[in-house]
Amino acid sequence: MKNNKIKEGIDGEYLFSDEELEQDLTEEQLNEKGLKITHSWLYKLFIKSAYRLLQKPLIVFRILKKAIARIQKYDSVQAFALDAKDRLQVLIRMIRAYIGNEYTQISKTNAVLSLAAILYFLSPIDLIPDFLALGLLDDMAILTWVYLNFQREIEGFLEWEDENMLRIEIK
Repeated sequence: MKNNKIKEGIDGEYLFSDEELEQDLTEEQLNEKGLKITHSWLYKLFIKSAYRLLQKPLIVFRILKKAIARIQKYDSVQAFALDAKDRLQVLIRMIRAYIGNEYTQISKTNAVLSLAAILYFLSPIDLIPDFLALGLLDDMAILTWVYLNFQREIEGFLEWEDENMLRIEIK
């Protein structure tokens, strides 16, 4: 019998079914799960924190540095898909450029929601705790949701990086 507490998500509803936990989810499925996570009390708490943090660039830079360190821990973990890792790195670079006033073509709302996703990724409090084998699944879902919903702004940022022959190192 599976541990249902692993899957239990928002308002007692299961975030991931037994079948989903045993197979690779498509990008569309991850996006749907990410949308559910955005309605959780936990993500809403991160949104409030992100709004306050945008006024404190030095703290945001420290948070981004922690996110970079955490990404590097997952170099050998296949469960943390390469695509989600790349997406998180783009979000980190975009927020870093936004906070540094180098890139301002992202709305404040989307900067806040992106930072909230990074905070969710870093948080030890999670819908699926990261120490469990499938603990990164909810992190992948929220990153997929952010990336797909702000795709135009993210593509604009990537074009800006390319035009300026710039990749902000994230070490």
